Amino acid sequence: METGIRKAWRIVVAIAVAAALLMFGFVVLFVGRDTVREWASIGSALRTCGLLWLLAGTAMIVTSLWVLGSLGRRRIAVLVGGAAAALAGMVLVVGVLTYVIPCSGPS
Repeated sequence: METGIRKAWRIVVAIAVAAALLMFGFVVLFVGRDTVREWASIGSALRTCGLLWLLAGTAMIVTSLWVLGSLGRRRIAVLVGGAAAALAGMVLVVGVLTYVIPCSGPS
């Protein structure tokens, strides 16, 4: 009986992880798309941030679908999705700390 409970719990956790990856993946993907859309008017460092966000958002969406398809049996999908989420966060933090990402309007 406990194996059935563990299996059901694994499926619930897989769906929750996939939903979070899917939701945040679309946010990161759209931010990257909006950044890259202004390609001609931004610097190369901000372009790099946008491209990395596009890559990370796409990876998060693909891995969330992979987690849903395998119902949590493939841990590599969660690992890749988590690494993509970490990459998106690191790009944001490094971009803000190096003043590449503008945080306020003109002063």
